[in-house]
Amino acid sequence: MELRIFKPDDSREHYTTKLSHNRNDWFAEEATVDIFADRQSADPIHTGIVKQVKKLFKSSTRGRYRYRAEDNYFTNTQQIWEVTLKIKNCPIIISKKKTRYYINGQTCSFDTLCHALARVIYKSCFESDPATLMKTLFSTLSLPENVKNVLENRVPYHFYDILSDNIEDALRPIKVRLNVQQIDNNLFAIEIADGVWGTMSTSDLDKFCNYYLNGRRRGKWVDVPPAILYERLLGKKPRPSDIDVMLAFLKQNRTRDLVEKRAMQLIDDLLSQYPDRLKGSWHDMKLDTLYVKGKHYDWKLTNNGYKTNIQMVSTYVWQPRYSKSEYEKQVEKWAFTNKELIAEGVTSLPPMPDNPCVWQGPICIDNMAPDSPLGDQFAARALALLNDSFTITIVSTIKRYLIGNPNENRVDLDEMH
Repeated sequence: MELRIFKPDDSREHYTTKLSHNRNDWFAEEATVDIFADRQSADPIHTGIVKQVKKLFKSSTRGRYRYRAEDNYFTNTQQIWEVTLKIKNCPIIISKKKTRYYINGQTCSFDTLCHALARVIYKSCFESDPATLMKTLFSTLSLPENVKNVLENRVPYHFYDILSDNIEDALRPIKVRLNVQQIDNNLFAIEIADGVWGTMSTSDLDKFCNYYLNGRRRGKWVDVPPAILYERLLGKKPRPSDIDVMLAFLKQNRTRDLVEKRAMQLIDDLLSQYPDRLKGSWHDMKLDTLYVKGKHYDWKLTNNGYKTNIQMVSTYVWQPRYSKSEYEKQVEKWAFTNKELIAEGVTSLPPMPDNPCVWQGPICIDNMAPDSPLGDQFAARALALLNDSFTITIVSTIKRYLIGNPNENRVDLDEMH
C-alpha cells in the first residue's frame, strides 16, 4: 500500500511511503491512501496518520480496503492473530492475544500501538534504513504518547472553584498546567503546590492524561477534585491550610496565562534576534502590530481583536493601491475628465493620478491547529514572512495581493513603524 501524507499547506505536495504485510486477509497492497492533517488536533499531521492506522486495523478481512463492522478482524476481542507489517524495509511483528496487543513482543495498548506505527510511518518518508526506523519504534515505545506530551508541555488538569460567589465561575473549569519530572523508569513527580511534589506511575499518568488531555471519561482520574488529587499523589489527607495553598498555586498556573506568557517571550526573543527586520508596536502593554521586512516584500501583522482560534492575527503587505490594469483605467478616467483642459493646452494641469502604496489585505492565513495563543500566531507568521520568497509558494492566498515586482516597493523599517 502506498501512503501519501499531504503537507499542511496549499502546495498539494505530499510525502510518500509504502506498507506491506504477510497476510492475504488484510488491506490490498496495491491500494493508494491519502492522509490529510487533522486541524482539530495539537499535532495535526501525526493525528491524521494515527487515524489512518486505526482504519487499517479495521479493514475488511476479505482483502478490500474498506471498513465493515462484521469484518473487524484485527480489533475483535475474540480473535488471536499475528501479522508482520513492513514499513518500507523495516519489519514489525504485531500480534494480539485476547485483549492484549504486542508489538515486537512488547505488550502495549491499541492506542500506543497506533501512535508508535504512526511515528515510524512518518519517519519512513525521509529514511529508508531499517535499523534507523527500528530505533524510532523503540524510542516511541519507551514512553506512552501522553507521557511524552506532558514532559514537553506540562501536565494538564482542571478543577472547579465551587466556593466562588459567581455561579458562572463556579461552573466553569479552571484549566491549569503542572510541572512534571521523571524521577525513575516508572515514576514521575508532579508539582501540585508551591514546592509540594507528589508521585505517579507511568500507567497512572497515562490514564490521567487520557481524561485531562484527551477527554476520555473513564477510570479513577475523571473529575478528581484538588483534595483527592493531593491525597492520591502524596498518600495522606491534606489539611485545610494545604488545600488553600494548593488552590492558590493552581490558580497561578492557569493554562492560558502560562501559554500566553511563553508565547510573548518568544516574540521578545525574535525582536532581539532580528532587530533590523522586525519591529513591534505595543498598546496597553500588549503587542498590537508587528512589522516584518521579508526578503522580497514588507509586511504588517496586527492583532485583529477577534478570538477565532486559527486567525487572531491579520496579515498585510505593502503594495501599490492599483494593479497595472487598474492604474491604466485610472489614467484614462483622469484624461477623459480633463480632456477640455488638455485640448486647450492649459499648462497648469492637475498632476497625473499616482499609484501610492498601501497596506494590502487582510490576507487570509490560518493556523493549522486551533487554540494557538496570540503570541504564537504573531511568531509563526513573522518567521514565515521573514522568508517570504518561500512562503508565497505554499500559501496560495498571498499571491493575489502582490501587485508590484519583488523588492520594487520597499520602505525603511522605522518608516513602516
